[in-house]
Amino acid sequence: MTDAENGLQRLFSALFPPHTPLESLPVAGFKPAASVWRPRLAAVLVPIVLEPEPGLILTVRSHALKSHAGQVAFPGGGRDDHEAFPVGTALREAEEEVGIEPGAVEVIGLTGCFDTISAYRIVPVVGVVRGALQLRPCPREVLKVFRLPVADALDSQAYRQHQVRHRRREYEVLSMRSARWPVWGATASILAHLSQLAGTDGQAPLPD
Repeated sequence: MTDAENGLQRLFSALFPPHTPLESLPVAGFKPAASVWRPRLAAVLVPIVLEPEPGLILTVRSHALKSHAGQVAFPGGGRDDHEAFPVGTALREAEEEVGIEPGAVEVIGLTGCFDTISAYRIVPVVGVVRGALQLRPCPREVLKVFRLPVADALDSQAYRQHQVRHRRREYEVLSMRSARWPVWGATASILAHLSQLAGTDGQAPLPD
C-alpha cells in the first residue's frame, strides 16, 4: 500500500458511523460571543476517488453566488425539509452541484461538525465514489471542479493558522497550501481534521 492508501485506511477507521445522532458529534470551528447560537444545518460530501490515484473532489464556487463566491469548497449545502440529515443532504447536494449520483457513493462515515462565521453548522460526510466518474458541474453554482491528491490533503505540514478580524473580534482560521487553488476557512479546517484522523488510531480532537 502507498502512504496515501494507508492514511485513508486510518481515516476510515476513525470516522463516526454514518447514522450517528447529530447531538453526539463534537463541534469545532467558530465560537460566537453571544450566548444564543442557532446555526443553520448544512452537510458536505467529502468525495474520495481511488483511481488512477487517491484524490478528493473539490469545487470552486461560482463568482455569481451571494455567499462564499470563488472559494474552494466540498459539494454541499443546507438541509431540506424531510430529508435524512446529514447523509441525504450531502448526497443530494453532490448530485445537484457536480453530478455525482448517490448510488455511486459508498458512505464511509462522518467527522465532527464545524461551525462557521456565516452561521452554518457543517457536517462532513466522507464517501468513496465507485465506478466511472462523469462529473456534470452546475454552471450556476460551480466555476471549476478539481482533484486534490489525498497525499497532499493528508500532509499535516500543508496547513497554516492565520489571525482574522471579524466584527471587532480576532479569530484563527486555517489555510492549506495547494498547487491548484487557495484553500482556506471551513474547507481547510475539514481537510486538516482529515489529516489528523489519518495520523491516529482513533478519533483525533477537532481543531479549535
